[in-house]
Amino acid sequence: MRNGIEGIDELLRDRLLIMANDRSANDVLSHVPLRTGGLVLTGADAPARCREIRNAQPGMVVAVDYGSHTREIASVDAPFGLATSHGWRALGLADLNEILDGQRDNKVSFAVTPTCFIPPDETGDASVFKAVIGQTNQLDREDTIVLLPCSYRWLRGVSLHHLVKGIRACRHPVALIMQADEDPLKRSHVPEGLRQLCRSCPRLVLWRTDLAAFDAMAHGALGAAVGASAVLRFGVAPRPDNGGGGRKPYTVVLVRRLLRYLRVATLQDWFAHVDPWTCGCAVCDGAPLTRFIDSDIDVCAALQHTVRELYALHYELDATLPGHERIDWWRQKLVDSWEHHRLLASQTDTELEFPKVLQAWRRQSPLPLPSAEQPRGQDQSGPS
Repeated sequence: MRNGIEGIDELLRDRLLIMANDRSANDVLSHVPLRTGGLVLTGADAPARCREIRNAQPGMVVAVDYGSHTREIASVDAPFGLATSHGWRALGLADLNEILDGQRDNKVSFAVTPTCFIPPDETGDASVFKAVIGQTNQLDREDTIVLLPCSYRWLRGVSLHHLVKGIRACRHPVALIMQADEDPLKRSHVPEGLRQLCRSCPRLVLWRTDLAAFDAMAHGALGAAVGASAVLRFGVAPRPDNGGGGRKPYTVVLVRRLLRYLRVATLQDWFAHVDPWTCGCAVCDGAPLTRFIDSDIDVCAALQHTVRELYALHYELDATLPGHERIDWWRQKLVDSWEHHRLLASQTDTELEFPKVLQAWRRQSPLPLPSAEQPRGQDQSGPS
């Protein structure tokens, strides 16, 4: 990696990271390619696990997400913080530097700011968001990515303009988390807003996401981090009880030809009377996608299958040139997905709705927002 700010950009460019709990790291590690992949780990032991991975595989890209955004709401005076064994610790600039140094001491490939959750901008002045950018711009570092865990409302209206302006002004790459009670891309105007953001901010990384990673990178995002589990595929607002939980999640697999994550139980229902679809990835080796049950072994295998399929899709994206060629590739994948939905409905005699998110991605892309230095009449759109 080259020295300087350009170095971290080149490290992240077109890279697909898998975000997983520290307990799942070893389950997916062997399925992550060194050249184009990497891991972002969550959980109390994430820093130590990063160090262990780098000791064993020095070329593997690893980073941590402390999850501060799931615990506290950011304020102008305290946009960063960390949960410790002694309670919550708000971080000033010197403390923030210390935490980022600690990450690098654990051999992470790049440091990630422990940013608290940035709520919707009710005042219209984007003061909390500006505090995050302003403080991180004071960091004399070239190894850091600024985490922006935002409400989905930042992707709409005037808030989007604030977001673009702030990200452009940030001297570090920015990792955006979109928060909503369910898939944020189901909210009106959010898919278009995200595309406009990606096309306007080339140093943006989409974080804690799903297949939106591919739409984002097709439209100019620097890279992305896809969650290995459903809870890591979108942002969550802080809750007093820190989320509760305890219920065992359903077994879910990525069906690449449909561009969808689906419960295995749903696939079993669809294919109850016909031969199920099979998968040729290294984990499945031609076995049916319906074979997974809720045993620990099958849950692990389903996760490994999904990681393999994500990187198979990413391999195709990485083989395209950014711009027209990449967008055309993604549009064709969406056309193929539509056809596979029709085929599946016919084979299984099932009524299948083409998901609203995929419908949104088939629409034309909005233009990027003009930069302050560029007259509005000048074209900076690239492919539409």
